[in-house]
Amino acid sequence: MTMFGNGLFIVLLAVLAPSLGCPPGPDELPDKLAGLLTHLETAKADFQCIFDVTNEQCPCQTPGDCFESDLEALNATLCDLINNLTALIGDQSTDCPALEGCAALVGGCDRTDIAQVDPVGTILPSLDVTYNVSAITVSGDNASIYYVYIISFRPFRIICVVGITINILLAEEFGTGTGIAVSVDLLFFAIHDYNNTGIDHLASIPKSGGTLSLLTEISCQAGGVRAFNGRVYFSDCKEIKCVNETGGDLQTKLKFSMAIKSFDVIDEDRIVFIDDAGGVWIYDIATKCFKLLYCIPGKPCGNVKVNRCSSLIYLAYLGVSELDIFNSTTCEKVGTLPYTTSEPTYCPSLGFEPAWRDRQQF
Repeated sequence: MTMFGNGLFIVLLAVLAPSLGCPPGPDELPDKLAGLLTHLETAKADFQCIFDVTNEQCPCQTPGDCFESDLEALNATLCDLINNLTALIGDQSTDCPALEGCAALVGGCDRTDIAQVDPVGTILPSLDVTYNVSAITVSGDNASIYYVYIISFRPFRIICVVGITINILLAEEFGTGTGIAVSVDLLFFAIHDYNNTGIDHLASIPKSGGTLSLLTEISCQAGGVRAFNGRVYFSDCKEIKCVNETGGDLQTKLKFSMAIKSFDVIDEDRIVFIDDAGGVWIYDIATKCFKLLYCIPGKPCGNVKVNRCSSLIYLAYLGVSELDIFNSTTCEKVGTLPYTTSEPTYCPSLGFEPAWRDRQQF
């Protein structure tokens, strides 16, 4: 029985594990269970070959106390499992929520941990990062692990968190960090009041740490930073601009009537952003049209980010313990996601874990 129990575990893991944390199709659970049943039925058919061999080579001399009897008991257990799984498939729930997207990470300048919640609402253990969090970005291009990069809020630090290990990549007292993004081998971030000069800058360092490079001045006030398709986007008061990874080819993608509080790039043609009054907009770069996505008086948004696993837009609010989720195509609200059972942060910063198909958990 022990041998069979371990074998069944391996079969279950092989059949079910690839779907954990990935965006499944609506029929994935039924398909996985049906696949497991097929594996068990195939194993049952293969048992007949084993009995053909034992009947010729080691027939049972003492009924009930021999190797062949043990095989028969194992075969009976397999039959029971097939019957039980068949019954389970018939009774399976039709309303199990799909894991649409990747776990959300929420940090804040008033707390030294990062909350984690999976797409179906399971609040996971927080990540202790020692420092208060001003901004978060995640690198998921490694096949075995993923890295959470944060820019801390006073003192200025750039930190890499992997598992329970915290590595300080940059520690300088030269301003306040307002946003961070990762692209290939570089980290990009905005610095307000660089070296007490009153000038803001977009800067970069290698992901492994190293020499800081100042890429371009930010003319008004540094804000969020995002990386998309080899370009680095940053907010500059009422504008969103972008440069290449060396700081060249400066382009202005968006101009608005109010200061921009947070933004993210949906795709090559669209940017979602929050204005200083709390309105959430989607801007079409090609048509130069603004579409109001959301606005609730008295519920000011603090951060907006696109979950790349699902292309859904997530909104974090000041002092609110749940995230709002919108469809980036239809612009309809599709749900909410509580991220903490403790005191929510008043300066939320959003990030997302990469898909399970691209990495393993810490």
